[in-house]
Amino acid sequence: MRFFILFLLAAWGLTGPAFGAGAFEAYRERTSMLLLATHCGALGELEHAALLSGQSQARGALLRDGQDPEELDALQNDLARRADQVLCSREDVQNEISRMREAAQTWVRLYTMQFPARWQNWEARRDDAREKARWRVRAPLRGDHETLVDFGLVASEDKVFLDLVVLGGQSPSSVMLHMRDASRLAAPLDPDLLRLMGRRGDGPANLMPPQSVVHSYFATDKMPAPTSLTGEDRGVSRAVLFRFPDKALAAFTALDPRDVVALELIYPGRAGGRQQRTRIYAEAGDFIAARLFAETFPEEALRPATN
Repeated sequence: MRFFILFLLAAWGLTGPAFGAGAFEAYRERTSMLLLATHCGALGELEHAALLSGQSQARGALLRDGQDPEELDALQNDLARRADQVLCSREDVQNEISRMREAAQTWVRLYTMQFPARWQNWEARRDDAREKARWRVRAPLRGDHETLVDFGLVASEDKVFLDLVVLGGQSPSSVMLHMRDASRLAAPLDPDLLRLMGRRGDGPANLMPPQSVVHSYFATDKMPAPTSLTGEDRGVSRAVLFRFPDKALAAFTALDPRDVVALELIYPGRAGGRQQRTRIYAEAGDFIAARLFAETFPEEALRPATN
């Protein structure tokens, strides 16, 4: 490993858990590179987004593996102090900056990326077509009774929305999104504490916070899903789109990578009977990193067409 990396990253008395050693080293290096670039004013907006997305991914992996977030914060503070002491004009520092630029440019040129968590993937796509709605970040999910949905960030014209598309079958009459209320619970509950509360098994449902600290959002719009979101060849999509309010998107984006949310699909009762409800669970995971990727475009894609 090059001298600069050794200088900045060598034994500082903070080590990750053995099972997460690789992820911890990735987080430490990506954070160091990000802080160095900031200190030296070395990177453009797109390159900075690439480093920030990579750091966010590494931090999310560590948190989901049980790393103490306070240790990660302490490490970042220590790295920031050390980066501030680096002389940016040094040859080895400039070499590292060049390496960062090359890696960032590779990231910028990609069209799609996968952002895996424990049970699901976020699929991020750079599609700047403005004449149709398109997925920016999407999680394909499966619920009870083989219910298939897509959930995530949709771009339409110059706006983005948090949407749920129900792909066939009986259409719900309404949908609710349940997530941790940060004003009542600052961070996700530890899995051991959840097990003490009676949660068992290995699945996202077991990580849902108690209802007393959950905020719920009703979908405010219901409409036929555009075929540009479903990939259907027919002229009219039979899928249904539910759109959540802007407050729900802001709250979801602010979640911890360990958070799990519940999408509750509500179906009308038969012959005046009780409503039927089913839940589909989604991880917050690396949604922030995926959104950074999907909303960061190569410069050539942002230039107006010449013909």
